[in-house]
Amino acid sequence: MYNYKALYDVANGIFAAGKIGEVLNLNPSNDRNQIATTSPIDSICKVLDILAQHAPNEQREILGIAAQKSKLYLDTYTNLDRHFNTYRSSKMNIDKIIETLGIIHPVLGSREKNIIDKILKLYQVLK
Repeated sequence: MYNYKALYDVANGIFAAGKIGEVLNLNPSNDRNQIATTSPIDSICKVLDILAQHAPNEQREILGIAAQKSKLYLDTYTNLDRHFNTYRSSKMNIDKIIETLGIIHPVLGSREKNIIDKILKLYQVLK
């Protein structure tokens, strides 16, 4: 029984390594030495997702949580990048600051989320 599980884990590892290689290469069929020019953060999220799918059962949950967090941070990063690039030419005002707080809200801890929620409610009342 143990030997079959070990063989299954090794086969899963080889399969995951192949998928990771595809993520890191631009065109896996042509040139294996050419590295993709996509966002490194996006590549890391994809690699973590692949590892979470093909990890042994003992580590699958831990890697799944890490993959979810990395996707959340990636989404927050891209939203912030888009938000600040949109307003690069104009000055910051309170509406832009409130929108920024709303964007970073999902990645904060519970205490910080409560503070942001209170700020957003206070803003709505004063608006």
